[in-house]
Amino acid sequence: MYYRQRRNWGVIALVSILGISNLSLMNTLVSQKFKSPFPNLNLPVGPYTSYRVVTSEKGYSISYRANDPKILMRDKLIDENKGLFNKKSNVVLRETYTMDDFGGSNSSKEGTVMTDKDIACIKVEGSGNATGRVVGASVGVKAAPAISNVPIVGWLLAGLVTMVAQDKGSEIGGDVARNYNDC
Repeated sequence: MYYRQRRNWGVIALVSILGISNLSLMNTLVSQKFKSPFPNLNLPVGPYTSYRVVTSEKGYSISYRANDPKILMRDKLIDENKGLFNKKSNVVLRETYTMDDFGGSNSSKEGTVMTDKDIACIKVEGSGNATGRVVGASVGVKAAPAISNVPIVGWLLAGLVTMVAQDKGSEIGGDVARNYNDC
């Protein structure tokens, strides 16, 4: 039996009409210029500018400020551990911001000179760090053989234990030297 394929002309016509209407709708939307009822504002924006724009169909109002940093000074409360037995102490850090740079309370200014006590405290803390590092390394070396027996990564863990012991010894030695000399 001979069978001739039937073309469904209704479906072809419907798809063609929908395709053409879709293309014409997109062309209309793209070619037509949409005009907003609100004004187009091009305000300069910088790191220290602030502005507020209120627009409506009746008009608009602009409040603009150049060089307007909002935060000029900030107080930060820091909990700090001091000494060998980790006594807690609260320190208030005052940070001051300017337009050119950040100048904190700990920043040094031109013309400031360290006192003899400050220099002595730095020297004492440095020597305490060095002594503590040597003591910490010796403790780490004594503990390393027990850890080096770990399969595959034992050699790596032994070096890590020695380095951590050095760092902790340096930190404790500097704290002890500083507290002992009232720095």
